[in-house]
Amino acid sequence: MTAPLRGVKPAVSYNLPQAALAVGCGETTIREAIKSGDLKPHYLGDRPLFLATDLTEWVAALPTERVA
Repeated sequence: MTAPLRGVKPAVSYNLPQAALAVGCGETTIREAIKSGDLKPHYLGDRPLFLATDLTEWVAALPTERVA
């Protein structure tokens, strides 16, 4: 079991602002991850949703050292 995403109640999925808050970044960073193919949203109509498991995996795959 994974720990709850910070700042957001545990849920199956999050909208864009909630996803950014949950992982501690800005919405622009989430949008860039989508454009690069690193994060794939699911859609409810035209509304992007991000699975909690996908967000956790995306964060876990980030570099463990600072990029110069």
